[in-house]
Amino acid sequence: MDSQDIFTQALSYEKKIRDLYQGAVNTIDDDRGKAIFQALADDEQSHVDFLEYALDLLASEGEIDINRLVTNIPKPVEAEIRAMTAKIPERMLGDTKRVLNAALAMEVETSQFYENACKQTTGKISDILKKFYEIEQRHVEVVQIELDHAVGNGHWFNFMEIDMEY
Repeated sequence: MDSQDIFTQALSYEKKIRDLYQGAVNTIDDDRGKAIFQALADDEQSHVDFLEYALDLLASEGEIDINRLVTNIPKPVEAEIRAMTAKIPERMLGDTKRVLNAALAMEVETSQFYENACKQTTGKISDILKKFYEIEQRHVEVVQIELDHAVGNGHWFNFMEIDMEY
């Protein structure tokens, strides 16, 4: 698979997840949920923009500037995770949980695509795909944090918060 094919497939993934987040913004009643989904939709739109830019450059054999690939979603660190916890409503609406479940599945699938694509490429294209993979992993982490709290299953960011067995 050549770089144009990989970027075309990536564009399909990015548009699909962007559309999911944008749809959530329009259906979720919770203001905080809307803000999270809008931030993720905006980030995914920046990925769509970058991929369209990269495809144009690949077609004209131009040089892709990896520095144009940015994200506004920070890598969650423990202090930020704790701050996020305080802002999550105790009772989240069912639609939010449904969207978070769908988003998590799509983010994991997209991350796996980038991870596999990295193995098929070298040089600058591989560097771009690695950066996409790192960004998508952030999305997975953020969505997982939100989902863990919304579901209230005793897990928080993939760690068991509550253990009833001693």
